[in-house]
Parts: sequence; structure tokens; C-alpha cells
Amino acid sequence: MLVDKGEQPEKERRESDATSIDSELIGIVYEVAFDPNFWPDLLEGISNLFSDRRLPNAGTIEAPTGQTDDFEQIQLFSSRLDTGEAQRLATLLPHLYRALKLKREYNDVDHSRGQAQAIIEQFPIGVLLVNADGKLISANQHALDIIAISNTICLEADVLCVTAATQDRQLKNLIAKAANAELDEAGKYVSSLRVDEEDGTLAISLLITPDPYPSARYDRQSENCAAIFINSAAAKKKLAESALQALFDLTPAEARLTALLASGVSLNQAAEQSYISKNTAKVQLKSIFFKTGVSRQAELIKLILTSPAVFNPTETAPEHLQAASTSVAQINVEGSITLNDGRTLHYAEFGDPNGHPVIHVHGILGCRYERFPDDKLTRDLGARLIVPDRPGYGRSSDASGQGYVDFADDLLELLDHLSIKRCSIMGLSVGAIYASAFAYKWPERLHRVAMVSSTPPFRSFSDFVDVPASLKLLIAFSRYLPTAAQMIAEIAIKNACHDPGKFLANIPVCAADRAIFLRPYLMEHFQNCLLAGNKACHAGFVNDIVSSAESWPFSIADIKLNIDFWHGTEDSHAPLSRIMPVINAVPNKQFHRIEGGGHFLIYDHWRVIVESLIS
Repeated sequence: MLVDKGEQPEKERRESDATSIDSELIGIVYEVAFDPNFWPDLLEGISNLFSDRRLPNAGTIEAPTGQTDDFEQIQLFSSRLDTGEAQRLATLLPHLYRALKLKREYNDVDHSRGQAQAIIEQFPIGVLLVNADGKLISANQHALDIIAISNTICLEADVLCVTAATQDRQLKNLIAKAANAELDEAGKYVSSLRVDEEDGTLAISLLITPDPYPSARYDRQSENCAAIFINSAAAKKKLAESALQALFDLTPAEARLTALLASGVSLNQAAEQSYISKNTAKVQLKSIFFKTGVSRQAELIKLILTSPAVFNPTETAPEHLQAASTSVAQINVEGSITLNDGRTLHYAEFGDPNGHPVIHVHGILGCRYERFPDDKLTRDLGARLIVPDRPGYGRSSDASGQGYVDFADDLLELLDHLSIKRCSIMGLSVGAIYASAFAYKWPERLHRVAMVSSTPPFRSFSDFVDVPASLKLLIAFSRYLPTAAQMIAEIAIKNACHDPGKFLANIPVCAADRAIFLRPYLMEHFQNCLLAGNKACHAGFVNDIVSSAESWPFSIADIKLNIDFWHGTEDSHAPLSRIMPVINAVPNKQFHRIEGGGHFLIYDHWRVIVESLIS
């Protein structure tokens, strides 16, 4: 097992105390209640799961001393809970109900802010509200998406920044002036700033304006605010030119020029894209000013971006996304084998049928289809990619009670069935643990091993640093309330499959992962994998959640093969600090530290990872 040897540190001895465990669990419950990325209905589902006074035969837990007002009687759906688990729930559930009550009260008080947020989410361009120092108060998803894919605009400690020092000072100066502007002089402090991307091909346009609703203060901020409209040539949507014509009585040519200016390009670039001369563009702009009643380009952009023309825009994808969407997806083989114990193991093959065999072990949200979805790339690399459904996923039989090393025997049977003497293996996230277990048990059948964004083992609450609240809850319950965790995990995956788009949008990820999620062909791929792997059967997901709180049943230090570790410095699901003890324990390794990389870096580094496995 991967455990620390020697004396148990004082911190871990303290955390093993029952009172401390309960205290930590209570803290996680309150943290989850106010986590904006947590699935909105899951906490309610947990509450309902353990409380139903209509069930006449349900078990009863007595209220803890001093908590009878809030916890008269808890009746449990499940009779599987042992006495210790039931007692722990008796301590925990009153706090769960209080957290839910606080959340509902917060939602009621915060309703006006929610309405404002819902409105700005309809804009096809980015909208941010910042204080006088540029610190983010609220933003719509379009703004966050543009920032995520930009090389020159970023959020540092929630402060909007430009990487170029001169423009960064200019931006902060414009924000401060706009935020501190008096209401009757607000029009004087509307300004625009254009920031070119490092490669010079894209531009980001920023319109900085005083708070459009200074009397409403829907964010309940005491400091002054500025609104920033942000748009980019890489944005996925554009303004509806027909709406501009109808609203402002513009000609088609004037509407096109206006839409281009509002999208962030300069007047000269707009002229080039409209195939007109610069002088003609200036004449059209003068006419546009007259019809819209403005005198400056910054005022025009503000008028357009706050007009109904931004709603129901036409869809258009940037060139780099259009090119990516032409990727070739091709399944060479999809089949099943019957294992020695009678279970079924289903798998799919991609790439070059005669290439070097590579087994890919999918993650917790994946299935047999998990891979970079351009199979032409995999074929050109000379890899025969084989991806099995792990037990309890997709079309593979459930194997509840079996673990990482047991699956190694399943893979051995698959290799024998396919007449593969030696192969390479890689795994993503929790799949990396299964891949290393195969390397531990059957090293003679392997050429190379890659662990990508590996999920580390959980040892104590100190491992929860930088881990999202939702993962904390599932892992902590798996460790200290395992039966309850199984039921909670089933609620979570059912909700995810009910609305996979909503579920994936709520996953807390870093900027690099968010940029990956912005690619339509990859988002479609993630949703397909989630549904194909988990819609019909939830056993695999539930088993992975419960296993995440257990120590690995083998010592990774005993693996003599060379292991390639690929891990991002910004991985929020498996923080680098937590996986480093695993990496350091491996005698033969190569560590690929991906600066700024997230949990889903495999999709940006597919080529180099596969090349390392077949070399």
C-alpha cells in the first residue's frame, strides 16, 4: 500500500479522533452548501435521502443531545447503515438541514443579483462588473470564456489584468476613473481599450463604463463599480445585423460595420473585412453616429452592446474551432469477451489496426469511447488504441467489491483474447491507478506506462487543500460514511446523466480546462462518454467514488517499469502537491510537469503522450 511509514504525524493522529472527523465533515457540508459549482439539486437530494417521515418502517435515529428542536427524528431510507454510521449521520444531518436553510435564505436575499446575472448571461459578448481596483464582482460565462483562451488578458487573484505592463496600467486607470465617476458625469468616463493577442491574429476589445445601475447595487457592494464589456474575434457569437438595421435604421452596410466594431476590430480592420476603403468606412461611421445619436466610437459600442441587438444573435464559430470540428471519428472494432468468471468486458478499438497496441484506461466520467476524438491523428501516429469499459461502466458487467488489481486480471484476459503479447498502457485520472495496477501485477506484458492527471490516494483531511468542495464531500463520505456515500454518488451520477451539459458546466475547472471545454467537438465528446458510460449503469461510478477514499492495495514503489507521469500545475481535481509523493516513490520515472495544465490536459497533449508510448 502507498502509506507513510514510521510514526503517524501528530496532525493525522488528531484527525483520526472521532470528534475531529465529525467537525471536519460538518465544515465540508457548509462549504458545499455555498459552492456555486456544486450540482444545485444534489444537497437537496442528500437531505431527502435520509429524511422521510412517511415511511412507517424506516429506521429511527435519536436526536443528539441539545439538537431536538432542529432534529426531532431522522428516518432513513436505507437499512444498510450500521450503528456507527447511523450515529455519525445523527450528528451530521442537523447541520445539513441548517446549511440548506441558510442556502435558501441566501438565495432569497440574493434574488435580485440572480436576476441581473441571468440577464447578462444572455449577452453574446462578455460582461464583467469590477470594483475600482479591477477586482471581479460578477461576470457572465462569455467573459470568463474569452479570458480563458486569451494570452494577454487574465484574472490574477480575481483582478482583471493585461500581461503588457503599459496596457495593464492603462486599463486599471480607466477602471478607476469609471468606477469613481459621479452619476451626472458618467458619460465622460466611457472608454475603450484594444488588446492584441501575442500572435497578432486576434484582438480583444474592452469597453469600460461606470456602473450602468449605480442606484440598484444588485451585488450589494459598498465600493464603487465599473462595468466592462469584453469581446474577441475568437468569440463564438456575433451581433445580429438585421436587428441593428431595425433598431437604428441603418443600411445593411452600416449594420455590418457597426457589428464589426462592436466585435472588437478596429475601423481599418472593419473596412478590410467589409471590402471597402478606409474613407468609405469613415463616411459610413459618420452616418452611424448621426442615426444613433452618439459622437464617439466608445459611445457607439456601449450603445450597441446594451441594446436588444445582442440577444438571439446568429451563431458563428471561430476558424480554429471550425477546423477542429472536422476531425475524423472512426471506431475500427467494438466487441465483448466473456471473462473466466462469466462477466462481460466490452471494448472499442481506434487508430491503426496494425499499429503498436496501446491500452487506454478511462476516467470516472468516461467509457470505451474516451480518447482524443480525431482518430485520424491516432492512426497517423501508428497506434492501435484499445479502450475497454471498466467493470460497471457502459456494457461491461459490474464487479462490485473488486478493485484496481482485480481489473488487471481482466485486462490480461483481454490481451490474450486479442493475441497481444506486449503493449503500452495509459490511464486518465482514476484510470491511471488501474493502469499502474496492471504494471504492478503484469509488468512482463508492458512496453511503456503513462499516468495522466492521476488521482492520488486520500490519507487525511490535510489532503483536501485546493480540492473542490463537491469532491471533498464525496471522498470524505466515502471514507467515514461509506454506505451513505454510495447512495449519494448514485444521486450525483443520475443527475449528471439527466442533464450532462449542465453537469459539465458546473464542474470546477481551471482556465486551461475551461478552454478545452469551450471546443464544441470536445464538449460533445465529453457528454457522449458520460452517457455511454453511466446512463444505463451507475455501479462503476459509485465504486470509483467509494474506492477514492481507500489506500491503493499495492505499492507503486515496487513497479520496476519506467512510468511517465503527465500532470498539470493547475489541476483542481488532483492537485499536483497531492500526487508528488506518488511520483517521488517511483524508482524509474519521467515527470512531465505541464505548466498551467489542468485535469483534462490529455486532450491538448494527446500526440506527444501517444508518441511516448509507442517509441
